[in-house]
Amino acid sequence: MTYAEILIKKGKRGAAAFVQAECMSNKAGSSGSTQTQEVYQIPQHLQALLDHLLHPEKDINDSETVDWCRWLVGGGRTPDDFSHNVQEYNNTVMCGLVWTANFVAFRCQTCRISQCMSLCADCFRHGNHEGHDYNMFKSQAGGACDCGDASVMRESGFCSRHGPNACRRRPGAPAELMCVAENMLPKMILRLLQHLRDKSIPAVAATPEELLESYKVTIEQADKFLNLLHEFCDMGTAMRSVITRCLVNTGQYQSLTEHILSDDSEYANFMRRSADKYSEALNSLPNPDPPPEFCDCPALTARLTHHSFLEELVFWTVKYEFPQKLVCLLLNMLPDSQYKEAFTRAFVLHYSRMSMMLVKSSNSDSLSNRVVHVSVQLFSNEELALRMTDNLYLLHIMVSSLKNMMSNVLTQNTLGDLKQNYHEVVDCAEHVMKDHCYWPLVSDLNNVLSHPPIAYRFMQDEKLLNMWFDFLSMFQGMNVNVREMESHIEFEPNTYYAAFSAELEASASPMWALVSHLKDNSTRQLTLNVIKQCLAAIKDWFDAIYFSRPDQVDTLKVSFHLPLHRYFSVFVRQAVKLQGFSLAELLPDTDTLHLMMMHPLRVQTAFYEIMCHMWVRNGLQIKGQAMTYIQCHFCNSMVDADMFLLQLCATRLEPATFLSAVLDRFHALPWLSLSGGEKEQESPRLLDQEQEVPIMESALIFLASLITLRTNLGLSEQDLTRLEMVTLLCMGDKTHSLLSEHMPEKCGSGVLTDDFERVLAEVGQFREPQFEPGGNMQQGMYVPKPEVWETMYDPIYVLLRAVHRRDFQNSIDRFNTYAQQNGRVNVGGSPADRATVPWPPWRLPPPCDPLYQDPRLLLHSKFAHGLIFNLLYKAVHGNCTSENITSLTVFLLELALSHPQTQFSGQEVALSTPTPWFIVHEPVDLQYDTWFPTDWLSANLRHTVTAIFSNQPAPVHTSMEVDQVSDGSTDDSESTPYNVETPTSVVIDGAGSPPLFRQGDSSRSLAITMSQASALVPVMPGTVDTVSSLSMVQQSGQGPSTSQPALLPATRESLLSGREVVPVGDVQLGPVQHAGSGVPVHAGTALPEQAAITSPTQRSVVNINDSIVSLLVKLHSKLSGKPDSYTPLVERRVDAAQANTTTQQYKESRIGDGCFFIEKVLDKICDVDVACEQFIKVTRAQLWPTQHAREAQQEERQEKEEAEARRRRARERQAKMMRDFAEKQHRFMKTAMETATDGGEEEAEQTGANIRREYDCVHCHQTQPSTEDRPMGLVVLLQATSVLGHKHRDNEGLVLPTRPEEKAALAVEDSLAAEYEARFEELSRHFDTRSHLLAVNTGWQGGVFVQSCGHHVHLACHQSYMQSLRGTGARPTSQTLAVDRGEYMCPMCRQLANSVLPIPPDMEGQVVRARSQCAVILGHEVTALLREPPLSPNMSAQSQLMHAMSQIMENLTKATYPQYRQVGSPQPNHAVILFVSSIARTNLELDLVTRGGVLITAAGATASPLPATSKPRSCFLPLLHVLAIHMKIMSLKPLVSDWCQVSGLWQDEDDRTLLVRENDVPVLLRDPTTLLLHFSLILPVQIDRAFFTTIVRQVYNLCWTQACLKLACRLPAHHRTVLRDEWRRQANNPANHMKVDTLAAGLGIIISTLDSSGLFNDDVDHPRGQTADSLPHDVTFDQLEVRLQANCLPFLRIASLLRHYIYNEPLPDIWEADWEFTRLAQFLGMADMDMSGRVASAPCLGWLVPPASLVSSWATGMEVFSTRSQLAARKLVLTNNIWRQPQLLRLPRNYDAIFQFYHKRECTVCQRVPKDPTLCLLCGVMVCLREACCRPPAGDLTHEAVRHSIDCGAGTAPFLAVNSATIVVIRGKRACIWGSIYLDAFGEEDRELKRGKPLFLNPERYQLLETQWLSHRFDHTNRKWIWHRDQL
Repeated sequence: MTYAEILIKKGKRGAAAFVQAECMSNKAGSSGSTQTQEVYQIPQHLQALLDHLLHPEKDINDSETVDWCRWLVGGGRTPDDFSHNVQEYNNTVMCGLVWTANFVAFRCQTCRISQCMSLCADCFRHGNHEGHDYNMFKSQAGGACDCGDASVMRESGFCSRHGPNACRRRPGAPAELMCVAENMLPKMILRLLQHLRDKSIPAVAATPEELLESYKVTIEQADKFLNLLHEFCDMGTAMRSVITRCLVNTGQYQSLTEHILSDDSEYANFMRRSADKYSEALNSLPNPDPPPEFCDCPALTARLTHHSFLEELVFWTVKYEFPQKLVCLLLNMLPDSQYKEAFTRAFVLHYSRMSMMLVKSSNSDSLSNRVVHVSVQLFSNEELALRMTDNLYLLHIMVSSLKNMMSNVLTQNTLGDLKQNYHEVVDCAEHVMKDHCYWPLVSDLNNVLSHPPIAYRFMQDEKLLNMWFDFLSMFQGMNVNVREMESHIEFEPNTYYAAFSAELEASASPMWALVSHLKDNSTRQLTLNVIKQCLAAIKDWFDAIYFSRPDQVDTLKVSFHLPLHRYFSVFVRQAVKLQGFSLAELLPDTDTLHLMMMHPLRVQTAFYEIMCHMWVRNGLQIKGQAMTYIQCHFCNSMVDADMFLLQLCATRLEPATFLSAVLDRFHALPWLSLSGGEKEQESPRLLDQEQEVPIMESALIFLASLITLRTNLGLSEQDLTRLEMVTLLCMGDKTHSLLSEHMPEKCGSGVLTDDFERVLAEVGQFREPQFEPGGNMQQGMYVPKPEVWETMYDPIYVLLRAVHRRDFQNSIDRFNTYAQQNGRVNVGGSPADRATVPWPPWRLPPPCDPLYQDPRLLLHSKFAHGLIFNLLYKAVHGNCTSENITSLTVFLLELALSHPQTQFSGQEVALSTPTPWFIVHEPVDLQYDTWFPTDWLSANLRHTVTAIFSNQPAPVHTSMEVDQVSDGSTDDSESTPYNVETPTSVVIDGAGSPPLFRQGDSSRSLAITMSQASALVPVMPGTVDTVSSLSMVQQSGQGPSTSQPALLPATRESLLSGREVVPVGDVQLGPVQHAGSGVPVHAGTALPEQAAITSPTQRSVVNINDSIVSLLVKLHSKLSGKPDSYTPLVERRVDAAQANTTTQQYKESRIGDGCFFIEKVLDKICDVDVACEQFIKVTRAQLWPTQHAREAQQEERQEKEEAEARRRRARERQAKMMRDFAEKQHRFMKTAMETATDGGEEEAEQTGANIRREYDCVHCHQTQPSTEDRPMGLVVLLQATSVLGHKHRDNEGLVLPTRPEEKAALAVEDSLAAEYEARFEELSRHFDTRSHLLAVNTGWQGGVFVQSCGHHVHLACHQSYMQSLRGTGARPTSQTLAVDRGEYMCPMCRQLANSVLPIPPDMEGQVVRARSQCAVILGHEVTALLREPPLSPNMSAQSQLMHAMSQIMENLTKATYPQYRQVGSPQPNHAVILFVSSIARTNLELDLVTRGGVLITAAGATASPLPATSKPRSCFLPLLHVLAIHMKIMSLKPLVSDWCQVSGLWQDEDDRTLLVRENDVPVLLRDPTTLLLHFSLILPVQIDRAFFTTIVRQVYNLCWTQACLKLACRLPAHHRTVLRDEWRRQANNPANHMKVDTLAAGLGIIISTLDSSGLFNDDVDHPRGQTADSLPHDVTFDQLEVRLQANCLPFLRIASLLRHYIYNEPLPDIWEADWEFTRLAQFLGMADMDMSGRVASAPCLGWLVPPASLVSSWATGMEVFSTRSQLAARKLVLTNNIWRQPQLLRLPRNYDAIFQFYHKRECTVCQRVPKDPTLCLLCGVMVCLREACCRPPAGDLTHEAVRHSIDCGAGTAPFLAVNSATIVVIRGKRACIWGSIYLDAFGEEDRELKRGKPLFLNPERYQLLETQWLSHRFDHTNRKWIWHRDQL
């Protein structure tokens, strides 16, 4: 026998004990010798046993083998004991629990150090995270718990069980415990490796899918073995350290895998085969070629050699594509730090091979998740990642892996010159890009770069940076779009998703990670490195795409992807902002900058082109790109970076260069041209006519954005947060989560929570969750505060962030609404001005950071001034411009004025000799720098541009006349047409041109008005020289204002200050004086030379004769519609009416219309210098010379008219009052007369005798009464209901259990339905069917509720309507209507309905009158009526009405479910009566429920939060008619005997014996309400009130007696004895007429009659203890009276409702609960109306026969039954009838309680954890939603939730879906997601728990749900219904 066989014979326990002893002795022996611990020999017996058990040819998954291993490790203990023992030595500091996908974990933002920190639920609960910002999440890829790991999270967040301070240090495990494990584990791990080697198949031999399948199978085959290793790991640190020591031990690995190969045995042969397979597998996992500079890096070398079990295991993990079981096994041991390092090292060595795998795998998606599952655990630790970076070149491996991955999918870049372009970009349609194969690598890189030391290493290493920018340039210019010019694109590509996500993840994320570490000047060198490398990469890229001139950018192509430019932009910003660099040190030369500007500018123009619909032929995807470019996750990395770069270029390049590039790129020049010469010459028309204005707007918006954005030019983080938040709030009210989601982020580093909340509190107001009238529920929202609109709303910024243009429009609309509603427009202006629509409030920017130049410098250039002039000119004279263009133009001018110009002293414009600038220079159309002499704004505002030359020769055949343009003024002299001649002799006829020059006397003169120094001074040809040589003598130390006038004409004695205007008459000419330093500047030095006007070609000329100022004044007048409407500030100050337009508030306001803003600008121009102010004055005087006199007269006239109008209005008001008063008087007299004469008629009306109700049919709109042959009906909805069944005795126990012990306390069993069901069964067991069917009502569960919207239809109209609905087939509405089941929408109010309730014709004069008022006679008459119930004589069975009646009955029967119908009863007629009366009962009881369960006036109001208008209208009376007719058809004689029994009015004894059957239900067990309904239905509905009162009183007698019987059963025995004896004593006196008119008498007679029957013996009660209705020992008569009234009230309430509906009498007002009995008794005529105090129950009795004998006869019937069956009798007597309102289960405030208890709970039916656990809110049962597991195996195929909704709620039930926190309502055949009743702290839903924030119950929403359930309003409040097809 071999050793192995001997040991196996011993059995597992024995063998294990023997082996353990052997191991211990072996250990003792080896410790004496010098043998190293590394590879000591395994004891021979164990060796033999293991060789046998773990033989490689045996199946690794053999359960017996696995079990042997489990026992052997224990060394003689049972596996459980061993496990417990080892766990006692668990010293773990970290949790380390590993989980896989879909595990629910927690993340606490407050406690995390690393982004990736996560906690398991246990550690989260045991830690203290009170008040922290945490969320619950469903793991996507798997993860591990970080509790106890101080490198990932703060120690304050550790739970009580982990972390350095958690527990005392336990000693190490003793040797005897672990010795077997130490010997066994190497062999076990070797066995696992043998299995993995053996099952490996060559990669070439199969497709990727087959390989994947084989990997799966291999791991499944080792499942039990792996489970065993997992069990070992779970034993804690002692066992784990044994495993990890074994895994990292190199000696053991070599001896077990390599040394063996030299033997010659069967085992060695196997090992050799396995070694071959292993090396084959090694070769199949190749390494990408390393870049030449990293050849010495071990991880990038071609050959892999493994030195330990761990390294080989990691290799197989990679090879088998990260199987879950293996990954978890390796991760489970990470808490061991030595192992963690070894594992990380092994992982890094295989890293580059993994990147190859990711591309090849057929399942790259889940593979990516699993790779990250591992790497995130390793690289989040800074020290470890740093060691890997230093020792194993981790960064180089990552970057080169990424680069290799991308270099396989390159394609030629089509952005540049196609012929000379050698740049290659990634192809976004490739698998790598489309399926994000690069994601794990990028994710790891970002994780590693979040550690500062590693990021520093990255930025120091130039080679690495070089490689990185090489990698990025593969993205530069990817996914090029070419604009379609002809037809629409056929196939829309979706590659742009790939391109944008690649740029965000692979370029922007690492960029922000790097930038975040550059915080001060200690890291300056790193920044410089990056910028230097980046610039080099950009230049290389320009070379590669052959881009050397700015104009080479193609106008039809664009790529949104320029990562290199964006790196440059972001790093420069960081360097300047935080590291003390100046721009000069960082920016390249201007030529390079000019080239760098072009591509971002192209992206911007393309963006606006797309927004202006110029790319529509490229399909929707192009819009998607534009929207993504500015979307919140991308904007910081894309559009903001681009705009910053463009701002740098704008301030560094010549303004003219920059602006002309912009206008050219925006194709705006043709539209701007004034000469009309620049018509389209391009072969493809880049613009359609209707796009010209939008694109011009866009160009101006772009310029305004460029100039005003301060995102990167000095806004503080907090101001930026505020601006972003304001922008979001202005676009629309937002929930808290939307705000935080949409705040722009820099790849993961968003705004800090504290800042976010602080800023939100500043700018937003919280609006609590609300309900809309239609029942829609709104979430908690933030709305902007008023000051946001006043001072913060920035439309330019909104445009920058508005992904949809409608968001921008929304913000404008909301702004206008605010401004107009609060009267904020033109504050201070006249009321008429304030009603206008404001212009957008373009905001002036805050100051720019001094380190940058202010972009407003752009506007201090003559080019900009020319552009502004051009735009203003078009605004005044053109009609094709838009208001936006005008407002933006005015805004640009305001921006120019808002930035002071310091570099001009004022003398630059002095004219040089010999020829002044005016004469030499000609302003050329669109060449704006030729329009003005200098860049000095003040001068250019005043400069009059006289004419514009076109820059093309005018075609000969066209007329030389340019279109006449009216300039919007009213003066006749100004409307002369422009007169254009040849360029050699131009004469201008225009505004302000003096008559002197109109003869054209000088052939070489060009009359030009000189605006620089004076307004409109005509210049004589001879004076020009004089003017130019004027000089000024300035005294030192004095400003220009004191300078003396030099050459003034003698006629004018006027002192000129430096900038004053010389007013000149028509004939008087004077030389012009110019303030200055006295040294004229020569034009040649200040201005570029321009060619003189000598060109002989014919060129068209446009007369202009305007200055910027004159255009502004005209524009103001044009917009206000009044001539000379602008009043300067100086004049406004004097004028009291306009005083409030001079306040500081008015100055700062940005809310106003065009005139308001133009006035602002003109005011600012006045402030520039005195010359400007004077110039405005003169301009106005010239344009409107006589305006002021006219205005004064007009004002006077207006005032007179107004005074007259006021007087007229006062007179009219007086006359109207007199008329109204007279009318009122007349009306009053008329009504008074009527009431006096018509009193008699009114009474008749009330009896209903001669009024015929008329109804309006909603189909044919005819109004008529309902008749036999043309019956009308009410639109009704019938639905099954179990609401009443869910009433309980008390509602204490109705709480959803969230802890195991609460399960028992859930008391849903003692419901009304259960109790009444039991009563019905008990009655049917003991009594005759005919009798028990009529004794009670059913319908508590599965009853039918009838409700109506109150609209009427002709039955005939309705039939044809339904016919047409059936005929139309599938219409959109039929998706939600089951027409075949009679469903339709009420044509009037669109509410769901499914039947029509016929309205019976009015029974004129058919009221059955009472012949006497005597109660007994009335009683006999009732008997007579019951014997012969008069059917309506004119109701023929064939009539339309009868047909409708039977139809509705059929519908009522079908409305409920089969299980609730009394089908197949042996007494069908009785069953029908039961059904009919139960419908009446159900509807009355439900009516009572909606009134709050009582008839107290105030209760009904509180019971329903629905507004009074939406309460359903009652349709009870017509329903009663229908039911009554069916009752009469059944016309059963037993009802006569019921009446005789109740009232005691028998005709004679024979009659009695004939009618009462032996086995009838005793009267005392019948339900009095049921009896009342039977009588009401069988007697004519139109019956005299006297009859009704009689019946109610008789039934009340019975009800009262039953209540006495119930009390008697509960009375303590001694009280019973006293009452019985007292009654008997009185009864024995023959002289007494025994009256039953007190409570004592009632109890006495009952007890004395039934005493012997055993009914009062309470020994049989179960439970024996105190119940809700037991009576105290010392009970008083008052207490008994209260109890008795409570028992009678349910009957009184229903009787009162019946009376209210039949006789249309209003219910009495009852305000206090203890008056309810009294008031109802009075209302029902059982008590005197005049009684003052409260009424007792006994005086309401009204006996028609001697009561003692009647009650005795009732009791005798009871006695017979009780003697026969005492238990049943007592049970039936004590049936409860006092119930609380039905309600849904009460829920915990905190949703987490529900989630944690139920989300992993097993279903009691299928014993599995449901995917979608769902709770019924009626009874708390958990069902498996949408799963077939719990439906019955055969027959009914309804899924569990639908089945339950029928059983529990008759087809209507609200459920709570645990995993999504939403309410699902099942209603019949439909279902809907109703919404959520749990909201977070900000009043928001969290559907699907995606955000995982703590949720709290919202009581208002829960109340709404409950109300909709109680009032059956689900169908009317929620329209998003779907057909569930029984599959929920």
